[in-house]
Amino acid sequence: MNPSIYHVLHFVGILMLFLGYGALLGRSMAGSDDSKVKKLGSITSGIGLLLMIVAGFGLMAKLYGNSFEPWMIVKLVIWFALGGLIALINRKPALAVPLWWGLIALGAVAAVMVYIRPI
Repeated sequence: MNPSIYHVLHFVGILMLFLGYGALLGRSMAGSDDSKVKKLGSITSGIGLLLMIVAGFGLMAKLYGNSFEPWMIVKLVIWFALGGLIALINRKPALAVPLWWGLIALGAVAAVMVYIRPI
C-alpha cells in the first residue's frame, strides 16, 4: 500500500482522538451527564487510537523496514498514555482542565518526535 494512505489514516486517527477527547473533556468541564456525548466521544477516540496505531505501524513497515528508532519508542509510549487518558477523563472530571493542557502537551511532544527527531 502507498505510504501516503498510511499518512492520511494516521492523521485522521489523530483528528478523531483529539475530537473525541475534546468532547469528553468539554462534557466534564460543563458538569454534564449526557450519555450520548460520552458514548460518541469514547467511540470516536477509540477508533482514532486504533487508526493511529495501525497506520503508524504500517508507515514503520513501509518507510523503515520494521526497525525501531528511539523517537518511535517515545511515540509508542505517548500512544499508551493517550489510551489511558480516557479513564482519567471519565472518572475524574475535576481534572478536566489539567488533562486538556496535558493532552495538548502530549500531542506537541509526538509532533516534535516525528518532525524534529531530537533523539
